[in-house]
Amino acid sequence: MSTQWRTLLVMMRPSQETPESIDVVDSMTAVEYDVEEQLFQATYDQSSESATLAVVAVIETATSKDPLELAPLHYTIDGDALDDLFTNSINGTEKRDSTSFEYEGFEVTVFSEGRIEAKRITGA
Repeated sequence: MSTQWRTLLVMMRPSQETPESIDVVDSMTAVEYDVEEQLFQATYDQSSESATLAVVAVIETATSKDPLELAPLHYTIDGDALDDLFTNSINGTEKRDSTSFEYEGFEVTVFSEGRIEAKRITGA
């Protein structure tokens, strides 16, 4: 069973058709969409980038909203704690495989290897 992926953002610098926040996450070059799973996915370099900014970039792409139109992430999760969880996991001081939370109608999962997945919550 093959999975179909559609790349939503393929360039680091935005064109007229792409959201601009991906620009704040230099290591994130694309947000992909799995058509069968209805799942947005992106990777970022957690050694140099913030997990909170990466989450906002993925959700901005998934919703086609300007980041200023999104609810502040800190209403949902402590951004400093989220960043610390995954910064510490690459430094070897604490290992966390993943953490999940709801944000803007999506279940968002941040993985220790620098991957973010966002799946729309049915009925949200």
